[in-house]
Amino acid sequence: MRPRVSLRQGVAEGTCEQGTRRFLRLPYAAPPIRDLRWRPPAPAQRWEGVRDASYFGPACPQTRGASFDLRVREQSEDCLYLNVWTQALDPGARQPVMVWIHGGGFIGGAGSEDAFDGASLSALGVTVVTLNYRLGAFGYAAHPAIGANFGVLDQIAALKWVQENIAAFGGDPGNVTVFGQSAGAASVRALLSAYRARGLFHRAILQSAGFEPAASQPTAAGSEPTWAATREMFARLGGDAEAARKASTEDVLALSEALAGIRPRPGEVHTPANLVWTPLYDNRELASGNDFVGWPTDVPVMLGVVTNEARYFLPPAAPVTPDVLEKMAKVLAGPRAGDVLEVLAQSGASTYEALDELFTTAIFTEPALATLQLFAACGRVQYYYQFGRVSPRNRETGHLAKHTAEIRYIFGNLHPRQDYDDTDAALSSAMQNAWVAFARTGTPTMSYGSVWPRYRGDSPGMTFIGNTLRAVPFRVRQLTDIIHQLRC
Repeated sequence: MRPRVSLRQGVAEGTCEQGTRRFLRLPYAAPPIRDLRWRPPAPAQRWEGVRDASYFGPACPQTRGASFDLRVREQSEDCLYLNVWTQALDPGARQPVMVWIHGGGFIGGAGSEDAFDGASLSALGVTVVTLNYRLGAFGYAAHPAIGANFGVLDQIAALKWVQENIAAFGGDPGNVTVFGQSAGAASVRALLSAYRARGLFHRAILQSAGFEPAASQPTAAGSEPTWAATREMFARLGGDAEAARKASTEDVLALSEALAGIRPRPGEVHTPANLVWTPLYDNRELASGNDFVGWPTDVPVMLGVVTNEARYFLPPAAPVTPDVLEKMAKVLAGPRAGDVLEVLAQSGASTYEALDELFTTAIFTEPALATLQLFAACGRVQYYYQFGRVSPRNRETGHLAKHTAEIRYIFGNLHPRQDYDDTDAALSSAMQNAWVAFARTGTPTMSYGSVWPRYRGDSPGMTFIGNTLRAVPFRVRQLTDIIHQLRC
């Protein structure tokens, strides 16, 4: 017999395989269509009878951005669904809850992607939730007539749904971990600053994003690129928000793509710092500066990077000339470009390797350092890691430990299996245990049971994830230090 749960909106029937109950396509908000486009999410409607929760709902409209197999073909603005994996349907189980927010540059991705399947994690005694949220201009347009941050509001609505319903899936609403990678990590950072998110989560994990802005990027412009892109979009769709709400999904999606900031200027390469459709810290839904209004002081955080983040955006086969490297040094290091190029030249790296190191350092590693220092100054409990494991396949292709490389290890989904070896399988188990330990207790653990070192301002510690997990001294490399000095 297929498993059933009774929720606030009605009865849902999922599936069960090898002890894991799976409930998909559960609506956490009303479809944001027609007059509800560019409005905060409305409550999900009740349904009659038994809802079939055996298949994924449609992905939110997108043209690119998903890192893995979406596992769905349909795309629709009616996309505010979440998915749950659990091995317990007893409200008394009170399992830790882990809510995953997917990445994809805020323009792509979905909770249905195969790398995020929660079956393996749920076998460790947690209730796993993945979700969709509005993307691109649908989720992050900003205008005085409509407001902003609809994608973030979707995530908050999903967390409220978790508070109301997760006990039916054996989950503890008093122990919820939000975790995400790339745009998902930036979303977690937004939740820390969201008035409405306070009390909805109890641990937070930021993987490869959600850090301070790049040191070389001027912050004076603030949200202007998003406001400007929205004005341009509305002008092309009829002149105002009401006319734009009547436009077709296809027309909005085309403009969302065209105005997203994903096309680099001549002679440069794209970096996530160029993205336009992103959360806005406008002191309305999201507090600006260091006012973490959504972050109670007793909520610990984990954050980390991978060693070759840039190779996801700049594949090894991409042609990189010395001129491109020089131009990107000026973009990413500003007045310290000469010093950066000198350090890279002394390393003996190829032009491609040098750009990987520069891009990774300026967009990920140095901003993470700035965030660690900020959180430490705020007295927060935090744990820092760097993921550097290179699977056999990534070694062969030259992708190394690229952006997204750690995700399959955390979820226990090392597919296709021929891309990984026994070391990867053992590492995946160790990482799953560390992430689950953090969700359960607020403290991640090593393979041998000891806890990770905390990052403190006066005694910074970190964990390196290579063939195993191990505590190592926290050191700031010369390139990171040069770029970090731009903040002074």
